[in-house]
Amino acid sequence: MFTLTKVLSLFVYPLSLGVFLVGLSLLCQLRGNRAAAGLYTFFALAVLYYPSTEFGVEALAKPLEARYPAFSPEELPEGDIIVVLGGGIEAEGYFGRWGDLNHAADRVVSAAELWHANKAAKIVVSGGATNGPVSEARRMSDLLERLGVPAAAISLEEKSLNTEGNAREVSAMAKANAQHVLLVTSSVHMRRASALFAAYGFKVTAAPTDHRVARYPGAVPGWMPQIKHLDTSTAAIHEWVGYWVGKQLGSFESTTDDTVEVAD
Repeated sequence: MFTLTKVLSLFVYPLSLGVFLVGLSLLCQLRGNRAAAGLYTFFALAVLYYPSTEFGVEALAKPLEARYPAFSPEELPEGDIIVVLGGGIEAEGYFGRWGDLNHAADRVVSAAELWHANKAAKIVVSGGATNGPVSEARRMSDLLERLGVPAAAISLEEKSLNTEGNAREVSAMAKANAQHVLLVTSSVHMRRASALFAAYGFKVTAAPTDHRVARYPGAVPGWMPQIKHLDTSTAAIHEWVGYWVGKQLGSFESTTDDTVEVAD
């Protein structure tokens, strides 16, 4: 089911959808339908170009990140536990030795900051083995220890394979002793993640990280396509679609407005 979900989600991502449209264009060209081929080519270019620009990032990712700006540990309240969701450390490369820190790895640093600021006594790292034999939780735990958090202060949740699984499994292992969680994940992911944790009965304080919408203009003009913009837009599309699907399936039904907090 996990693999099927991942494969199906590709059809809403710009790169996969663009390639699919190019394939339809070639098929129409082979069948002699030049008008349809031209139309599919136009849509393919639009689907690939717009999310690859700063304009696409502004439209798709900025509204999600604007809801959850960054806060220093001093600005956040104390909680019962700090929960860090997986996604920041990839499996090691073919010639690698340890996990590969990606653009979302600063969530682990933020969690360590919160712990050192005495915002909670325990950190729960949540994420199963989605790629290779080592779980995301184990990799995050290793990095947290390197950042000065003792192993005794870290609990591993290694069963979940998606965000709803994160919330479900953390609830199963910690709900009896923890009601208020400081939730650490990407800002674009926070809307959906906090809603799911609230649906499982937690009081959630958002501690967003991994902000990717640029504050300052880059050297490359914003209208020129770049892979980093496409990556950011794809993550945002994933969250917009994921939230909509969750809402249709009733995954957030028990969420109430007062269970999710954003620092003032």
